[in-house]
This record gives sequence, C-alpha cells and structure tokens, in this order.
Amino acid sequence: MRRITISLDDELVLLAEAEVRAGRAASVSAWVAAAIRAKAHARADLVAELEALERHEPASPEAIASLARSLGLPKATVAKSLKGGRKGPVGGRAA
Repeated sequence: MRRITISLDDELVLLAEAEVRAGRAASVSAWVAAAIRAKAHARADLVAELEALERHEPASPEAIASLARSLGLPKATVAKSLKGGRKGPVGGRAA
C-alpha cells in the first residue's frame, strides 16, 4: 500500500469521519479508497454498456459531448472509447 496526501473539503472529512464512527469504514483512508474504487468501477461499467450500445447504434456528436461532460473527460477520449479504441481504463485523470 502506498501513502499519499490529499485535501478534502471539510464537509467530506466530516462525512468520512461519521462513516468511521458508525462502523461503516475501518478508517478515513479506507472510506476514501472505497469511494475511489466505486467510482472507477461505475465508470468502467458505464463505458462497457455504452460500447455495447455503440455496436448497435452509433452515438451522435451531441450524445458524445453530453457523455464527456458527465464523465469529466475530453470528447475525443469518449469517442475513441466508444469506437473500441480503449487500451486501458477510461479517464486518465482524477475523477
């Protein structure tokens, strides 16, 4: 395991600490790791579903732009992924 330093809004810190106190996470670090993992899996699942849809009916430029905004990714990345050009996890930048 690797240790890193992150900054969080006070509201998120309070939420994470409350989750730990309630026994829903072993530590704030564990809670943050679970949140990152959940977001990464949700994105991967969404992209897989979109790729399956793309095989049946190509997405319009407007749909690609909307997906890019929702995912926080460049349009070119979304378009490439939908065309099957993905070599690794979608979204090289932080979520």
